[in-house]
Amino acid sequence: MVDVSQITSTGTPSTPEKTGPRQLGQDDFLKLLITQLKSQDPLNPTNNTEFVSQLAQFSQLEQTAKQAQLLQKSLDAQTASLQFTLLPMVGRRVSIDRPLTQLENGQASLTYALEKNAARVQITILDQSRQVVRTLDYTGLQAGLNQAQWDGKDSKGVALQPGIYEYALSAVDQQGASVVAKGRAQLTVTGVRMEEGEPKLAVGAITVDPSEIVEVQ
Repeated sequence: MVDVSQITSTGTPSTPEKTGPRQLGQDDFLKLLITQLKSQDPLNPTNNTEFVSQLAQFSQLEQTAKQAQLLQKSLDAQTASLQFTLLPMVGRRVSIDRPLTQLENGQASLTYALEKNAARVQITILDQSRQVVRTLDYTGLQAGLNQAQWDGKDSKGVALQPGIYEYALSAVDQQGASVVAKGRAQLTVTGVRMEEGEPKLAVGAITVDPSEIVEVQ
């Protein structure tokens, strides 16, 4: 229900005026200073020292505003420069220490590192909703980097859409004790994207911070 008290003569709801404190800018400061000069008592004018102090405050405020503008322009220019610096990475294949895989043309590689030899390794592939779509099992794997191949199909044999998929690792040794396993993604950079004011490498729907890259191919 519309509040009748907020309906103007034209029949449309009126927008309430914004209230509350706001910061004073240099224009507001100057207007206050001029108003003070106009309203001062001619028989008791503003003290020269006080007046000079107020002018100094105004000058300092103006300089601070200009410095802030110059700083912002410098930051904008630096951000734009960083974006152009990352452009040569588009189309390159990069490796990052995250359990992700990129499904392309019905094929995907899943790279991972084992802290020591593992009797059994299980790889659980998840979709964008973090639902399990496929589980792969391997035996007798050596410590160090290993790589598994995925045909891009789910557990029912249905081909899945290309894109980025996450996977979880579980590894045990001959005695059944857990073995540390860490995923390493090998992804193709598709573009450069701004995220929270910072340029990032785009890989499909996800972004990668350049600091995450451990290898470029």
